[in-house]
Amino acid sequence: MDIETCINYDGGHYVSQLPFEEHIVSSFEHQVGGRAEIVSIHQGKEKSIGKPLNETEHEFYETAANTLPDILLPYIPYYKGVVEIENGKTKCLEHKLKSRPKGLYIVLEDVTSTFKKPSIMDLKMGTRQYSDTMHPDKIGRKKHRSLTTTSHQLGLRVAAIRSYNSTIPSQRYKMNKLQGRALTTDTIFDAFRMFFNDGKKMRYEVISSLLRNLYVIINIIEQVKIRLYCCSLLLVYESDVNAGHKLFSRSNQRRACNTGQIMLPLFYTQQLN
Repeated sequence: MDIETCINYDGGHYVSQLPFEEHIVSSFEHQVGGRAEIVSIHQGKEKSIGKPLNETEHEFYETAANTLPDILLPYIPYYKGVVEIENGKTKCLEHKLKSRPKGLYIVLEDVTSTFKKPSIMDLKMGTRQYSDTMHPDKIGRKKHRSLTTTSHQLGLRVAAIRSYNSTIPSQRYKMNKLQGRALTTDTIFDAFRMFFNDGKKMRYEVISSLLRNLYVIINIIEQVKIRLYCCSLLLVYESDVNAGHKLFSRSNQRRACNTGQIMLPLFYTQQLN
């Protein structure tokens, strides 16, 4: 992988022990959901995020390039490898991966890095939010959550929202997962209206752009004949219309602008006949 190193704490920053390379780690200010705290990792001009290593998520990103259709990869955050962040001495990374201790992070591209004020919505997609490998008790909880939320009726629910109000710079619209679960088939539309309203107007150009991207993803899934489950959908757009948002590209495969982008951070697949 691109990054396989250990990082030690030194004088207020986390500094790589590799020569000529410095990693500065801080809190990730754009986190909207998830239990584990995400960190921001700066490597020169490049910005990445670090997520505490989870076995399922780690396996997904390790195998995605070899198991998923190439045309779907541009919509998955680019995986850079694993780093260790800890106080004290560094230890063998391979040994630690087997024991899954605290301090290991998977490193992904920061899809918000080219946005000045990213508005972000995290959606749980589909009626099935569990895998067959989960513990039966957890599967039961997942099924119950789906049946008692908009996941059952609409096939989606809001996991988290954070958007900016362009008229009041310090004001943000936020929604956490518990509030998202409490939404009904009627009130969920209010959440979408709040997300796409910047305080002055509805961002219809953002909605149109995201819908176009969504249709592309739907066509890809239908074309390769796979079923996605335990799937999240991350919507991001630039709230600052004067930000002069620059194009984002990874090998010219994906283009992002102030009218938004869509990512699929994690999911399971099932091949259809």
